[in-house]
Amino acid sequence: MKCPYCGKEMVQGYIQCRDGVRWTPKLQLVSALSFLGRGSVSLENGTELENQAVYAYNCENCKKVLIDYSESQS
Repeated sequence: MKCPYCGKEMVQGYIQCRDGVRWTPKLQLVSALSFLGRGSVSLENGTELENQAVYAYNCENCKKVLIDYSESQS
């Protein structure tokens, strides 16, 4: 995947969390309960560990990480 900021190739890896990887519009007091937050989005994208890890792309040049959760990344 090309970095949308600088155009260089990104490295595929993972972001992992014991209690599931989620995006929330507001900081949750207890991160393990982030799934209860209004507007919470599960970032599952087809890893073997399902909700405990997501494929993510790292741009070592820009120091940015991207997660595409629209479909399986396999």
